[in-house]
Amino acid sequence: MAASLPSGDAPRRPRGRPPSRSWAFFTTLVEPQKLPSATCRHCQQLVNYHKKWGQARTHLMKCAQFLRFIDALPPSEVPEWYLAEINRRQQSVGLIRSNSGPFPAVQTQIPTQTSFKTIQPIVPISMVPNGQNGSTTATIGQLDEKKFEENVAMHLFTTMNVDQLVEGDEFQVPFLVQAIQAYSREFAMPSKEKLMTELLNRCFESVKGRVDGFFKSGLVPVSLSMDSTMEDGVAVNYMANLASSDNLPIFLESVKGPTSGDAGADAEWTARDVARVVGKLSSLVTGCVLPCSVPQSRQTREILEKQFPAMYFHGCMRDALLALVRRIFVPSSGAPDTERKRSVTLPFSQDLQQFALQCADLTFFLPRRHEKFPYLREAANSAQNTMHVTVRRRLTVEDGFSAILQAEPFLDADSVLNQLFADENCSDGLHEHHLASAAHLQTQFTRIVRGPQFVEKLRKYLEILRPVHALLSALSGEANSTTLPLSEVYSSFSQLAQQYATNTSLQPEEKAGLQTLVRQQQENVLGPAHLLAYLLDPVLLGENLPVDTKADVEQKLMSSCRADGSPLSDTDKEALYTQYMDFRKVAYNQKTNRAETLVFRTLKERKKSSLQFWFTDGAKWPALQAIACRIFVMPVCAFSSTRVIAESTVDPLLLREKTDPLTSAKLTYVRVNARQLQLAEATGSVLTPAVHNPQLESDVKVITASMVV
Repeated sequence: MAASLPSGDAPRRPRGRPPSRSWAFFTTLVEPQKLPSATCRHCQQLVNYHKKWGQARTHLMKCAQFLRFIDALPPSEVPEWYLAEINRRQQSVGLIRSNSGPFPAVQTQIPTQTSFKTIQPIVPISMVPNGQNGSTTATIGQLDEKKFEENVAMHLFTTMNVDQLVEGDEFQVPFLVQAIQAYSREFAMPSKEKLMTELLNRCFESVKGRVDGFFKSGLVPVSLSMDSTMEDGVAVNYMANLASSDNLPIFLESVKGPTSGDAGADAEWTARDVARVVGKLSSLVTGCVLPCSVPQSRQTREILEKQFPAMYFHGCMRDALLALVRRIFVPSSGAPDTERKRSVTLPFSQDLQQFALQCADLTFFLPRRHEKFPYLREAANSAQNTMHVTVRRRLTVEDGFSAILQAEPFLDADSVLNQLFADENCSDGLHEHHLASAAHLQTQFTRIVRGPQFVEKLRKYLEILRPVHALLSALSGEANSTTLPLSEVYSSFSQLAQQYATNTSLQPEEKAGLQTLVRQQQENVLGPAHLLAYLLDPVLLGENLPVDTKADVEQKLMSSCRADGSPLSDTDKEALYTQYMDFRKVAYNQKTNRAETLVFRTLKERKKSSLQFWFTDGAKWPALQAIACRIFVMPVCAFSSTRVIAESTVDPLLLREKTDPLTSAKLTYVRVNARQLQLAEATGSVLTPAVHNPQLESDVKVITASMVV
């Protein structure tokens, strides 16, 4: 009898039939099949379905927002129940038409994965006498003309130069006009006034609907990021991102930022505005990345964490590293008046500025290597970045930083000197000058590189700046580098401070000053998501965390909230603790005993992200999986709205000068997001292979879908 009992380690399958995955398309509630009514996640209407999926499905087939959401999905992600319902309705309509006498039978279209666009919901044509068919034809013609105008407007909004759109009373597109006339002479090009008013409004609403559908189609929650620009005053820009869509952020809006100078008042304004943006999104938001170089950053995060206990807020790491560079060169750069008293002054700051100016002069002698520092494009262009090195010469912090990094070849000054002045093949730049000028340049070059302690200073300052450069390069996401994951932010700051502590070329007070600067920026960046990600990373597992810090992070994990902000019950907390301990046991065993397996090497080399791991392999710990997926979708840095807008060839200053603010905002939204949506559709979701993996068990897919939707 005992032998027939199931093993104590194997979990028993719950009694009854597992819940349908289709409920996730209707509502975000847990176990909606046990409730008589719920709010539709698309139209936000309360629907009484009496615990019946059929009645919920009937509502979805009438919900305009849901139908637009389905239309935006790729054919492979359209649910089977929707295809079956469309097929059933088309067969019913075909049967009615075949039995109606005067109307010809309509051939039923069988839904397939390759012809999704032909199986949209159709409205039965009312059986009217043949004499009234003229009005129906006219209505169809009007609808076709309206759609045609929208398509033409979208083409112009996304391909035309912005200055041609906003300047003058007319625009010249002769070949497009000829193509339209060749297609049909009944359609005419819209006027400039109609294009920039009525059609812009319609295109804006259309793109906005596509953006909402894109967010709802994502398998993970949305994350927000906020950055600021100094053009025409302080502008605060909001971006939203789906981690499953290869980091293609969507531009949300731009508003005027606070300029009161009071950190407390600015923090309250920023928190209210972030809450406003979160409230406007119809999708689940997991958190927001904030700029950490502004004085009110930490106060803003504290306010938001109290208001949204289920969300995560932290600072932008790229912003913090650039602020660290500015503090190294100019100790009080960017520091508010209240913090200037405790600002760290490095003993070598003045000497570093003078040395950066020398390196900037030496860049003339360097080969044309086209050294790139893409992350410097994100640096703020303000007076705080300017160094007054001499009375007549000024240098930006970014130029000084890049000049020292590019001067690395001068560690071997003799080799560079021989290449420049001895080898004629390597002195192309000097052939353009007179021989006397070349001699003068050689003398000037020799005077600098042969100066006292030049090589020692260069080596010292390279050892200070190169680790920061390496981190900034990892954050830039270039093709030759790996984007730094969220779980490595804490350890990256710790390793940077340790590198300065063990640097033998630094004096004790210099080491202490650099470590203090690193810790200050670490405090500005770190949020709960960083430490939780460090703890739940299957490769790192919170290694080298101090005992008290690890205990605090585990306590934070156990006190997590649900996605809607409601606290966990005692039963859920017990389940979460059990699953967390089991996860650590399994992951530690894999890390120590199976480190050479392909599965672990894929994780260690970051070919498979932590988000992909928890999405596919975390279903064994469903309560922990729900929390981990909300953590690992958070980006490390705020997405640069300036870069995204520039890639869409939009000039915000020109738009603000030539149009009103509302027209400028709508045109920017349409142009930027139409491009981003097109790129997202082309690249697809990085989590789609995991969802459609046939090797995953059916119950695993149910847990995953119910967790992320």
